[in-house]
Amino acid sequence: MGSRITWRGDKELAAALHKKAQMSAVKNVVKKSGAQMSDLTKTFMQPTGGVYTKGYARGNNQKSTNIEIVDNGMTAKQTTNSDHIGFTEYGTRFMQAEPAIKPAFDRTKVNFKNDLNNLVK
Repeated sequence: MGSRITWRGDKELAAALHKKAQMSAVKNVVKKSGAQMSDLTKTFMQPTGGVYTKGYARGNNQKSTNIEIVDNGMTAKQTTNSDHIGFTEYGTRFMQAEPAIKPAFDRTKVNFKNDLNNLVK
């Protein structure tokens, strides 16, 4: 008489491993897109060669822009810790806006969406 082995849960295990691999891929897309947005924002914020062309910028916004990956890798959070980021981004009644964050976001979100769509195909 031969021994008999029965596997139970192998389909569930395969599904769980597939889901885990997908989540890892999603986290990689979030991390990549967050870094891309941060780099692009900093490029736009350059006092020369970026969108800051009116002479207000001294590099403080660029130096204080950081990216942080939170929510267990599911969120890329960009912050700019300067007191005047709102003035340069949106303008005031005395100065025109020189947005850097919104254009970087708009450009990055296209790649982010495409990368996520490629994961589910």
